[in-house]
Formats: sequence, structure tokens, C-alpha cells
Amino acid sequence: MRSLRSQSLHGGLPTTQARVARQPEALGRAFASFGEIVQGRRRDGEDFLITLPVDLWSHCGVCWAAGAGPSRVEAPLVKSRRLAEALLRLLGLETGIRLRIRLTRDMPIGKGLSSSTADMLAVLRACQACFGVTLSKSRISRLFAGIEPHDALHYPTSVAYNHRRGRLLRYFGYTPDYRILAVDAGGYVCTQAYNQMLVFEAGMLSAYDALYREAATAFAARDDAAIARCATRSAALHVQRTNNAFLRRLLAQTGHCGVLGLVGAHSGTCGGLLLPGDADDDTLARLTARVAPLGTPFQVRTLRWPG
Repeated sequence: MRSLRSQSLHGGLPTTQARVARQPEALGRAFASFGEIVQGRRRDGEDFLITLPVDLWSHCGVCWAAGAGPSRVEAPLVKSRRLAEALLRLLGLETGIRLRIRLTRDMPIGKGLSSSTADMLAVLRACQACFGVTLSKSRISRLFAGIEPHDALHYPTSVAYNHRRGRLLRYFGYTPDYRILAVDAGGYVCTQAYNQMLVFEAGMLSAYDALYREAATAFAARDDAAIARCATRSAALHVQRTNNAFLRRLLAQTGHCGVLGLVGAHSGTCGGLLLPGDADDDTLARLTARVAPLGTPFQVRTLRWPG
């Protein structure tokens, strides 16, 4: 731990104090994931989800000050505070630090769009900028797993990830190009409570196993239509397993409106009709009118990094 702090903080706290004084607020941000392309459990017992990065963001500002006694964190949300506290412990800064955290976001909370993970990652990145450290992705996973089941937003593309254990299963290096017409059924879902009640019957594990392999093949081929079909099958399995009436109605619409498929926020209140990235606004407007009776529509795009 001492070597990490010495190397990362350029010789310790005094250098950090001088540097932070020149930059009163360190900044970080993180994108969201629209539910999961596929979420399930394989026959080997591995829980998994496949992320779908979208252009919605959480932004964090961190202000740093020296103080006497145990280090303290002021944050608007419990999970983000716990993340900052865990990072201070990791860096050996249990005393002498005061952190004030500011969060803003353009994503709704409790809808299955990874808002709490995005907040934690934005806080982490702001703290990294503040203290001059860079954590590995595997260490970030361990930090997050100590707080809650989480999405793999610290990877820049779609990945297969064990959200309970914080373990990367497969890095695809690719995100499909979609415009998403989302529908929010209303209300909210607590991710922690959802995962505590998550049960997969033994008879369904073979279906999820096959779907996992099919999705991996679709990503390897960079076949957006095939990826969308995997998302639709995952939503249908979720309806079969949970009897989710909202997703059932949205699935029924999917078969009649000429879209690529349906992505479900399995632990949230949203579903999204998947359209090609070059779909025109008139098509989106027509579909919006069609699904509006099911909930509150909104639009978002997948997030694809250059190169």
C-alpha cells in the first residue's frame, strides 16, 4: 500500500496538496448502459450480463481540503460516499482528508440504466484526477463489488461481465450501432433488492448458456442484427421467468413494428426498441406514437468510441 501511495501521489501528501490547490475541483464522468443485451446464469453457475453503453452521463466534481482527524467524505448518495471512503483507505489516506463530492447526471435513477454504477465510476475518476492515481480495471471491479452488484462501465465497449463478483468474462471490443426508442413504465427498481431475489430455475440454465454463446458469436461477427435478436430472446426469457407484464406488452409491439429487436432493463423499469444507427427521425416519431400508451418514451443512442 505504501508503494502505491508513494508512486501514485508523487512522493506523498504534500505534493498532492500543492497540486490540488492549483485545481480546486477535480472532475470525472461515466456513461450509462441501457439495461443489458443479455442477462442470465450459465450452467457452470456463472452469472453474467452483457453491457450496452449509451450516450447518457454521470458527472462528478470533487473538492479536496486538509483537515484534522479521520478523513471524511461529504456526498449526496450513500454508494458514492462509500466508494470514495474505500478509495481513501486503499491509498492509505484514512486521516487528514476532507472530500466534498458533487454529482450531476442526465440519466434517470432506478430505471435499469446503471445510474448508481455510473455515479460511483464518475466519483472514482474524479478522485483519481484529484490524487494523481490510476487504478486497474480489476481493482475497480473489486472496489465496486464490495458495495453492490454493478455494471462494467469501466470498460469502454460492450463486455460480458459477472456483475455479482465483479469479474470480466469476455471483452468484445465492440458496441453495436443503435438508436434506441426507450419506454419507461414508471416507478423504480432497487438493484440490490432485485439481485437478492434473483433466482434462475435449473431448467432455464441451458437456454441462457446457449444465448451466451450466441451473443459471443454475434459480437465476434460485429453483427448488430444478430446482437439485437439475442437481446430480444433475453427479454423473452426474462418475461418467462418473472412474468413482467410491461416487457410482455413491449415484446408484442416489437414483432409488429419492424425494429431490430428489444433490449430490456432486466433490473429496471425500461425497455428499448432497437433500430439501426442510421434510422431516420420520421421512423422514430412514428414508433414513438405507437408505444406511447405503454409508458413514457425517450430516445438515446449507443455510445461508440472512435477506432
